[in-house]
Amino acid sequence: MNIIGIAIGITGLLLLAMFMWMFVLSVRKKRLEHERREREIAYRKAMEKNRKQERQERLLKAENGDVPSILFLAKEVERKKPKEALYWYTKAAKLDNVTGMYGVVRISNTMTTDLVLQEQSKFWQTCIAAQDGNLDSKFEMGVALFYGRGIDADQHKAIEVIESAANYNHVGALLFLGDWWISDNNPKPDPAFSFECFRKAAYLKSNEGRMKLGLSYLNGLGVKPNHEKGCYWIERAAEKGDVKAMYSAGEAWIDQRPSGNAIAYIWLFLACQLGYAPARLLRDKVAMNIGVDTVVGLQGLSKPMLRKINENRVGKHSIIKALNKLYKRNIPLEESEQPMEGDVDQVVAPEQVLENSNNLPDLEDKPDKLDFRQVY
Repeated sequence: MNIIGIAIGITGLLLLAMFMWMFVLSVRKKRLEHERREREIAYRKAMEKNRKQERQERLLKAENGDVPSILFLAKEVERKKPKEALYWYTKAAKLDNVTGMYGVVRISNTMTTDLVLQEQSKFWQTCIAAQDGNLDSKFEMGVALFYGRGIDADQHKAIEVIESAANYNHVGALLFLGDWWISDNNPKPDPAFSFECFRKAAYLKSNEGRMKLGLSYLNGLGVKPNHEKGCYWIERAAEKGDVKAMYSAGEAWIDQRPSGNAIAYIWLFLACQLGYAPARLLRDKVAMNIGVDTVVGLQGLSKPMLRKINENRVGKHSIIKALNKLYKRNIPLEESEQPMEGDVDQVVAPEQVLENSNNLPDLEDKPDKLDFRQVY
């Protein structure tokens, strides 16, 4: 019995010891698990804090114009938050980043019902083409910036962009700058620079440039007033079929002695016949000052000119020479270096002068490249 009792007692002690050992193991395991969880939580908190700090730093850099940070933020949210991505892509695009421009276009094209975004998309597509060197797109980009089409208006940057196109002889850019530097809205007008822009456009064979150069001479904008040179450049555009130039030529000759009204009537008659309605009233006003018989004669002189203009067969300076010889004018032929051999001193009829002028060579010289950066 004692042995059995001792055995039972030892067994009980062993079981109790085993139970205590298992209990200690369990407590230790729970403690280790708790410590592990605490470490994981602390690690996640630290990582979250680092991510937040990193994002704040990236946001700060992005807001200050760091393009890689801007593009990272845009790409990060493009799928889930397209409007936020659009904000960042637009910011990059405004910093002349092509990836940002493509991003704006890509997101805008998914929102076809938003007319504002479609206008923005059109603007940035133009900018992409401008970045590729397309001068027409560069000029169009500048005009959009100037008037705020698809982008906030920025006249200073607009003029810089348009000047960059004008430096490569883009006629539209030259004409725009010519108008801008004499505009009432320009806080620092520069008529002399305007004159140079129109002069360059004129030598690039722009009829509008010729007409505006002529008006600069007539009005003394950026150059000493000179009626003869002004009329030359306006008539140079007019003989090429520009109806506005014809109207301006008519205005320039009204009441100029001795034959100004007759010349004015010819140009105004041509403009009317070519469909320029504003010329009709002024033509009739001039007609009242020269008499019916003279009007009939002038119409007879004008019809061969009209036929040549309609057929696009007007030779260089041919109408100007005809009017010079018919009315003893001293209008200089600015684009010619020397009179062509065979020119006659007396003209029987304007159509004969027109026919003889068809073989004149084109002697238009181009001026040296303008440095538009000098204005700043």
